[in-house]
Amino acid sequence: GKYRMIAFLVPNEKSDKPLYDFVVSVDSIEKMTGIDFFPKMDDATENSLEKSSDYKAWSFN
Repeated sequence: GKYRMIAFLVPNEKSDKPLYDFVVSVDSIEKMTGIDFFPKMDDATENSLEKSSDYKAWSFN
């Protein structure tokens, strides 16, 4: 099928900001944590998805 992924970096503090303000790429979270979250995904798909921080295909209600 078609894969999608999204990541959020949310500070541990009160905020009235919308959720989409905290969207970041999975790559950025992996670099900060040293964790490869999708090690079994083929590299071409993984690299393409992980670099994106596009949230427009997601609904935040």
